[in-house]
Amino acid sequence: MADFALLQKDQQVEFNSGRTATVAGKLGSGGQGIVYRVIFDDTGEEKALKWYFRDNLSNPKKFYNHLASNIQGGSPSKTFVWPEELTVWNDNESFGYVMEIFPQGYEEFPQFLNARVKFHSVQAMVNAALNMALAFNALHSKGYNYQDLNDGNISINPDSGDVFICDNDNIMGHGEHSGIEGKKRYMAPEVVRGEKQPDKNTDRYSLSLVLFMLLIGDHPLEGQKTNVPVLTDKYDKKIFGTEPLFIYDKNDNSNAPIPGLHQNAITLWKYFPGFIKAAFQAAFSQESLLNAHGRLLDQDWFHILMRLKSSIVKCPQCGAEIFLESTRETICGNHKVQPVGYLNFDKRSNRLVTVPIFKGAVLYNYHVDNSEDFKNVAALIKEKNGKFGLENKTNRSWTITAPDGKMATRQPGEIAVLGANFTINFGGGNTAQVILN
Repeated sequence: MADFALLQKDQQVEFNSGRTATVAGKLGSGGQGIVYRVIFDDTGEEKALKWYFRDNLSNPKKFYNHLASNIQGGSPSKTFVWPEELTVWNDNESFGYVMEIFPQGYEEFPQFLNARVKFHSVQAMVNAALNMALAFNALHSKGYNYQDLNDGNISINPDSGDVFICDNDNIMGHGEHSGIEGKKRYMAPEVVRGEKQPDKNTDRYSLSLVLFMLLIGDHPLEGQKTNVPVLTDKYDKKIFGTEPLFIYDKNDNSNAPIPGLHQNAITLWKYFPGFIKAAFQAAFSQESLLNAHGRLLDQDWFHILMRLKSSIVKCPQCGAEIFLESTRETICGNHKVQPVGYLNFDKRSNRLVTVPIFKGAVLYNYHVDNSEDFKNVAALIKEKNGKFGLENKTNRSWTITAPDGKMATRQPGEIAVLGANFTINFGGGNTAQVILN
């Protein structure tokens, strides 16, 4: 490795914008280079500078131009820690780019997987999954694909579920390839098999895999078939490429999780609603794994995860956060919990969205205004003497229509009684029907 790849404390670096920054210290290092903390000389602003081991790049100038193109194109969303400015090009020196420094409170994804860090609530965990789905939808909508999604790219705030995705220098436009394939455990099987280069469809596989690990805590393909002495390259290619099998495949249980070894999967899978299990079984079906067909889109995951978030309630017996099925009972310990019904939203390309009618269940702006806002509360289900109502937390009035055609209005702060087959019009074409079990 050439000495010119290294920077020294108090060394000054120059950017294409004409600005300069001074190296304040080292933040970390990896296979591609070293990350330094730098301070811009004109504003005093602190940033992270990724400085490349130029000898490790097969075509430094091409990679430099790629970074310049991504900077010009702009970040798909604030979730991505995106390159902001490039240092000046010099034929005889290395180069780098600056990016945001992670704020305090974020933990690397592997810390969650090995239980060194835990989410502070079920809501925060689901928020993290929602943030991932939205980020990849934004990425693909902007014409990019990630190509190298793995557990080392993701940091999460355990309190809020906010996510940062780093190592974005290998993100490419559709049809372009960085030469980086990724880690086999996170790569789509067809990439492991060498059949194709990464693209947005292989990204969809990797996103589904990360979501499974985020919610279930184990790898979706690592079960009885991975119970081998050492995971060599030969076994890696077989397990993740040529003979992949979902640990909860509907038709083949030969790769089921092993008690004591994959305990997260065994413990957590049974607590999730049927629609989440069905989504993962589709995402990791043999058709998906072997033929790359039928994978869930990023926006599909967002709607499914919103349904999951809307199903979170507190068990009336023990107070634990649980996922409540809209049409069937949920088991919490020794308790059976069942909603009295559900709100049926028929929206977003005829995709069914439901919210169980249960004390404390929440509607978000997503439900009532066709937005992607999954954080701000729009309505809260209340219960009094066995009767249920929906408190209006928005700044708009709602129209409620009874089965006999009678209509009533509920202003912000007021409560709409949830009677059988009532229809609630939230405005803007967003309606929900009250279905009682």
